[in-house]
Amino acid sequence: MLRWILVCAMLLPVVAQEPAAPVWIGDFDKAVEMAKTTKKDLLVDFTGSDWCGWCVKLDKEVFAHEAFLKAAQAKYILVALDFPQGEEVKAKVPNPKRNEELQKKYEVRGFPSILLMDAQGDVYAQTGYQPGGPEAYVKHLEEIAAKGREAIATVAGLLAQVAKAKPTEKPAVLGKVLAALEKLDADSPAAAKLKAVAKEALTIDADNKLGLKLKAVKALLKSGDSDPALVAAAKELDPKNEQGLLEVCVVMQSNSVDSEEALKVAFKAIEDLDALGPIKDSEAALQLYANAAFWNKRFLKNDEAAKKYAAKALPLVKDNEGLTKALQGLIDGQ
Repeated sequence: MLRWILVCAMLLPVVAQEPAAPVWIGDFDKAVEMAKTTKKDLLVDFTGSDWCGWCVKLDKEVFAHEAFLKAAQAKYILVALDFPQGEEVKAKVPNPKRNEELQKKYEVRGFPSILLMDAQGDVYAQTGYQPGGPEAYVKHLEEIAAKGREAIATVAGLLAQVAKAKPTEKPAVLGKVLAALEKLDADSPAAAKLKAVAKEALTIDADNKLGLKLKAVKALLKSGDSDPALVAAAKELDPKNEQGLLEVCVVMQSNSVDSEEALKVAFKAIEDLDALGPIKDSEAALQLYANAAFWNKRFLKNDEAAKKYAAKALPLVKDNEGLTKALQGLIDGQ
């Protein structure tokens, strides 16, 4: 009897199993269609799966866990846009050129970058690696999503007011825009939507009689805008760094050094700023003084200047043993 049962079982038709849908979608456009069909939003992970340490850490600590996947998939289509370095992994990426287009479109400069967006591709929140495991990450996503949607709604209302404002009403409405921009984080998607409108204040109040130009420069610099015209306006409005605008410009200049000639110009800017008096922001002061110290030691071959600026930087260091040791070494002539 047992033999008969086994034979019958072998004769039963084999039913093809549908392959399980992937948890993470590698094709952005396919994911958009899925989001529209399911009426979900998108959680897009810009990652470097075979070289980015923080990406691997986030995958291991959060994305690989059922506690995250169950909660996230209830609200989002999960999208992984990979930028690998190894040829074997590159071959598995569905559309590398499209990924590059999206990286440029969304101005993604670091990995991992996690964007929350609607099915139309409008971003309302972004984040990256966060410690604490899957449950904490889910809570974090809920918080930034709520905050982001609220900010986007506020921005939409302000932009509608700007569009309807008569010329005589424009300054007052722009004042509201600048106040909102000032409160937003630099990397907020809502801030990006306000920047272009905020720049109108630079021309509407070109002589700063209404104070709008100064407010616009402050808000735009805080948002990370480094447009040359904006930097020029900041230097014009705050030549002695009384508002702290000049030091922001010098930090931006320091961050963009890409040649020895640019380094010399940036160091001169640090020297001139230092001559005006104490730098107002302690983090900016530490960065600029440390840069000046190491630049002089390594590139400009000026040991006295290296010691001078290392001595200015050292008291500003907090909980960084390596930097403390390096600066002390410059002071000691090492």
